[in-house]
Amino acid sequence: MNLEDWANGVLGGTPLDADRLNYRDDLLDKAIVQLARNPEALFGGAVQYDANGAPTSAVVEWPDGSTGTYAGTPSVSSPGAISAYTITRIVNGATITYTQPAITRDSATGNVTNRPPITIS
Repeated sequence: MNLEDWANGVLGGTPLDADRLNYRDDLLDKAIVQLARNPEALFGGAVQYDANGAPTSAVVEWPDGSTGTYAGTPSVSSPGAISAYTITRIVNGATITYTQPAITRDSATGNVTNRPPITIS
């Protein structure tokens, strides 16, 4: 059962009522998205790199023990960096995909100048 499915009942009137449980679910979702913003922290198995050292695919392990995969698109203007990626999380047989749309980099330094928000599907 997902926390978002809780309804008041046996737990009603206790510190664990539906509003508090559902709020915790919202916080967990936000934390998961923050983890998806730093995919290398989740690499938990084989990692493949391109010729410039950019990670292009990997097995990932989320802190809750769920697994998934990472697929990165290397940057053309900044060799060794990633311009976009997807990372998945498999929970109870359902796959959630977090997509980082193409990142804009300064052509002289390679520093990120625009990082669009991650989308979830």
